[in-house]
Amino acid sequence: MTADPDALLVAQGISVRRGPRVVLEPCDVSINVGETIAVYGPNGAGKSTLLQALAGLIPASGRISFCGREFGRDLSLLEYHRRTAAVFQEPLLLRGTVRYNVRLGLQLRGENAGRETEVDGWLQRLRIAHLTDRPVGALSGGEAQRTSLARALILKPEVLFLDEPFAALDAPTRSRLTEELADLLVERRMATLLVSHDIDEAAALCERCIILDKGCVLQHDAMHAVLQRPISRRVAEIIGLSNIGQGTIADSGPDGTRLAWNGHQLLAEECTGKPGSRVDFVIRQELMRLHTAPDRPTNCVPGTIERIRRRGQSQIVSIRVGNPDLLHVRAGAHDEPREGEDVRVSFAPEAIWIMPT
Repeated sequence: MTADPDALLVAQGISVRRGPRVVLEPCDVSINVGETIAVYGPNGAGKSTLLQALAGLIPASGRISFCGREFGRDLSLLEYHRRTAAVFQEPLLLRGTVRYNVRLGLQLRGENAGRETEVDGWLQRLRIAHLTDRPVGALSGGEAQRTSLARALILKPEVLFLDEPFAALDAPTRSRLTEELADLLVERRMATLLVSHDIDEAAALCERCIILDKGCVLQHDAMHAVLQRPISRRVAEIIGLSNIGQGTIADSGPDGTRLAWNGHQLLAEECTGKPGSRVDFVIRQELMRLHTAPDRPTNCVPGTIERIRRRGQSQIVSIRVGNPDLLHVRAGAHDEPREGEDVRVSFAPEAIWIMPT
């Protein structure tokens, strides 16, 4: 995806080297007003490097423009930092009370006069008003991160950079903060770039997603497109999709594309591949169904339940459909599959996505 020249923040050919090593290959990124973008990838992919380069925190090659003005020409780094804010995995709070830290950014900018009511408002909004006089050294991880968020948001940044802000928190605290932050970003229409190692968190907060691997952008697309239509097998693996397979295109016609896969004939939506081509595909877990009756809907694959794992209010049922092939189906909490049971798995053609690369 090329950068939108009319966006709030535009980076073109942005890249980072550390000595002789390229840690971020040249890429284009743009962020519009009110837009939220996730940067997702494995450890060492370059996620934080990209965020730090876009935030003006580390040297980078390429061009970065903000509100139509370019770094190093008609936009100073100081002005850019005054109009943006960042929150990191570690809260980076200074000694003093919660109130002192929330007010600190305003104070450093000389903007704190007459804004105590605003400080009180953010303490209330982030649910830390009862901690206003508490030393930050006595805060829990979640309380400290709420304080850090309040300090950033009170500055009314035009772009908010979030580098795995909830990674060190326990699951319930992380879930609550994610929900509250999602509401805040929509309410304030604040352009945001989020680095995350949790794809569910990224999907809850962001409209678009950049997939990084070994310093290269593999896909930059709408979040739903990345999750449902990954561009390659590697992207599907990075975002944690199951049911990734490789088959051969048998033929294509008005009803779709027929795939030969380990002795099974599958019908997928039409694709541009030629008959005889080997292709990677993924079957969407949530669009699959289990059957014990001998009905034979489209794409019906027989198998035996090998493992059942509970995940929240659902169950992930793993079915052996060949050697070494397993299919993983999401079943409801009230379904009663049994390990060792012979079943059939069915799914409509639209559940299969043939990856273009």
